[in-house]
Amino acid sequence: MKPLYALLFCTLLNLNEFSAHAQTAFSGTVVETGSGEPVPGATVFIEALQKGASADDSGRFSLENLDHGKWTLEVRSLGFEPLIVEISHPSEEEAVFELRASVVQSDDVIVTASPIGRSVQYQPAQSLSAEQLQQRAAPSLGEILDGNPGVTTRSFGSAPARPVIRGFDGDRVLVLQNGERMGDLSGTAVDHAVGLDPLAMDRVEVVRGPASLMYGSGAIGGVVNLFSADMPREWDPGSRSALASHVSSMNSMGAGLVSTRYGTDRFAVTGRMIYRNGGDLTTPDGTLPDTALRNLSFGGGLGYRLGPVETGLSITGMNFDYGLPEMIDDLNESIEIRMNRLNIQSISTMDMDRFFEHAELRMHYSDYSHDEVEISRVPQGTVEEFVAITFAQQTLSSSLLLRHRKTGPFEGALGLSFNRSALQLGGGDALTPNAAGTFLAGFIYEEIGLTDALSMKTGLRMEWKDTRVKTNELFRDASIFEDRTDLIFSGAVGLNYSRSDRFTTGFQVARAYRTPTIEELYSFAPHAAAGSFDRGNPNLQNEISLGADAFADYSGERISWQISLFANRISNYVDFFPTGETHQPSGLPIFEYGSKDAILYGFEIMAGLRLSRTLSAEAGADYVRGYEYTGNRNDLTFIPPFRVYASLRAEQGKWHAGPRVRIVSRQDRVAPNERPTDGYVLIGADAGYRLGHGVTLSMRLDNLLNERYRDHLSRVENRNAPMPGRNVNVMLRWEF
Repeated sequence: MKPLYALLFCTLLNLNEFSAHAQTAFSGTVVETGSGEPVPGATVFIEALQKGASADDSGRFSLENLDHGKWTLEVRSLGFEPLIVEISHPSEEEAVFELRASVVQSDDVIVTASPIGRSVQYQPAQSLSAEQLQQRAAPSLGEILDGNPGVTTRSFGSAPARPVIRGFDGDRVLVLQNGERMGDLSGTAVDHAVGLDPLAMDRVEVVRGPASLMYGSGAIGGVVNLFSADMPREWDPGSRSALASHVSSMNSMGAGLVSTRYGTDRFAVTGRMIYRNGGDLTTPDGTLPDTALRNLSFGGGLGYRLGPVETGLSITGMNFDYGLPEMIDDLNESIEIRMNRLNIQSISTMDMDRFFEHAELRMHYSDYSHDEVEISRVPQGTVEEFVAITFAQQTLSSSLLLRHRKTGPFEGALGLSFNRSALQLGGGDALTPNAAGTFLAGFIYEEIGLTDALSMKTGLRMEWKDTRVKTNELFRDASIFEDRTDLIFSGAVGLNYSRSDRFTTGFQVARAYRTPTIEELYSFAPHAAAGSFDRGNPNLQNEISLGADAFADYSGERISWQISLFANRISNYVDFFPTGETHQPSGLPIFEYGSKDAILYGFEIMAGLRLSRTLSAEAGADYVRGYEYTGNRNDLTFIPPFRVYASLRAEQGKWHAGPRVRIVSRQDRVAPNERPTDGYVLIGADAGYRLGHGVTLSMRLDNLLNERYRDHLSRVENRNAPMPGRNVNVMLRWEF
C-alpha cells in the first residue's frame, strides 16, 4: 500500500498548478472583548472559498495562499458570540478580532464529523478547546468527558477510565489521535487505559452516533478525536512555550508539562515532556487500594510548508504504570499494569486548482505493549512478581482523503484507508490466542445543496477485513481457531435544515457493521486485572446496526437549547455479562460474551440562559434504554442511568466562578446477575482567573458533600467500594 499512496500523492503534486492570482497569507489574532486575552481554538472561516484555520494557544491564526481582494470572514469559538466581518486583503495592519462571551453554543467546525470540514451537522457533535480541557483537568480522558451530553465514563479506578457514548463501550466508540486509530488496547478491556496523557491534548472532538463512514465500520456509538500540537500544523514565526501544572487532593496527585515550539515562515519544530504521579484514590470510606498511577510521556515534531503543500511528522511516547482495584482479600497482594507506547505519525496536505482541490495523506505507526503484573509482598519485605499476561501490538495505518470542489449542488470527498495490526499475548494467563488483522476500505461522501436552507448528505463505505488467528503459549491447538474474512458495506443518509444562523435541525440514518474482536471470540482465562474470568464465544456473528439520529438546535441572544433523539437496532449484539458462576481455583466471577438482538434508544437535552451580562445558567439531561428485542427481552449490562445536571456561572472580565449539580437516578433495569445501583446527588463548583501575561488559573471542586455513591458503570468488583470523595483540582498554565 505504501507505494500506491506514494504514487497517488506524486500524481497529485504533478497535477497542481499555482493560481494566476496574487496570493499571500492572511494572519491575525482572536481575543476576548474587554480582557484582551487570546481565544485558543477559535475557528476562522471564509464560506465562499470553504477555507479556514484555527487559532493557536496565543489566539493567532494564518490563512495561507489567500487571493487578494475583499472577503467575508466568520470567526467563531465555543462560548462566544460569532463574529462576521468584511476584510480587505492584504492590509497594512495585522487584524485583531474581538469575540464577546456568550452562553450560545456556536456551530464550531468539527472536522471529525465531516470530511469536507463544514459546520453543517447531521448528528450531534461537540468540541472542547484547550481552555475547556484545562478547566476539566483530570488524569484520564474518561473523567474529562464524563458529564458531556450522552457521554459517561467506564470507571475502574482513575487511570483506565474511558468514555462511554450512549451506552456503547469498547471498540464501538473509536478513540483517535489526530484522525487515526491510536493502536492501543483501551477498547478491548476495562483495565486498559487510553495511551495519551490529557495534558498533551489541545482539542477534543466528540461525535455522538454512528460515524462509520470515515473511521471504520465498528464506530456504532461514536468517535472521540484527540488533537495534539506535537505535529506542527499551523504556526507563526518565532517561539512559543508553555509550563503547566495540575494537582489533585483526592489522590495527592501532581502533574507537570513543559512544551515549546519554534517556527519560521516555512519550518517549525516542537517538543514537550509530561510527568504525572498520584497515590491511591480517597473515598468516603477511606482509600481505595491499588489505584495509584505514574506516567512519563514525551512528544516532538517537525512541520514544513511551501506554497500549497504542508507536511508534518511527530514522535510521541508514553510510559504508564498504574494499579487496579481488583478484589483480592490479601492486602499484601496487588496487580499493576505497566504500559509502553511509541507512536509515529505524519500528515501531509496539498491544495490544488483542479477538480480535487484538497488532498490529505496520513501515515501512522504504533508500537504498544503492556504487562499485567501480580505483586506479592511477604512479611520480610521481599517483593515477588508474577507476569500474568503480556500484550504487544504493532499497528500500521494510512488514510488518503481527496476533497473535490463544489460542482453544482454537489460537494464531497473520496477516501481510502489501510490498517494492519499484529497482536501477541504471553504470560502465565494469556487471555487469547495471537491474531493479525488487516482491513482495506474506501468511502465516498457527498453533500447536496437542495435549497438555500436544506442540504442532504449521502455516503457509502466498503471495507474488506481479514483476521488470522495464531497459536501461542497457552492456545496451542490451531484446529479450534477459524480465520475470518468479511466484505462490509456501511452507509448513511442525512438531512440538515438551517432556517437561520440561530436555528438548525438535522437527521441521519446510518447502517454500521462490526466484526467480533479476538477477545470476544476466544477469551478463556483468568483476567485478574479486570477482576473476572473471561469466556469467549467462537460462534459469534457480525453485528449489523441500523441507527437513526435527530436533533434540533437553537441559539438566541439570551436562550440556547439542543434536543437530540437516537435509536439503534442491532442484530447479533455482543454483550459481556456475568453468569453468576465463580471460576475455581482463581475465585473470579465468570463473565461471558454472548450474542443477542438488541435495541438502544434515548435522548439528550441541553439548555442555556443568560440571566444578566455576568450571570448565566445551563441545564441538561440524558437517558439511555437498552434491552433485547427477542427472546427473554432482558436488559443489557452496564447501561448508564438517567441523569440531570445544572450549573450557574458568573463571569466578568478575567474571572469566572459558579456551582454545579448532577442528579443521577437509581438504575434497576439491569441484566440477569447484574446488581442495581442507587441514585445520588453530586455538588461541585468551578472557578478560574486570568492573571495576565499568559497565566491562567483554573480550580474545580468535585463531590463537595463527600457523598458516598457507586457509579453504575464502575467495574470495581467490590460492589461496596464507593466512588472518589471530595476532591479539589487546581490547574495553572503559563504561556509565553
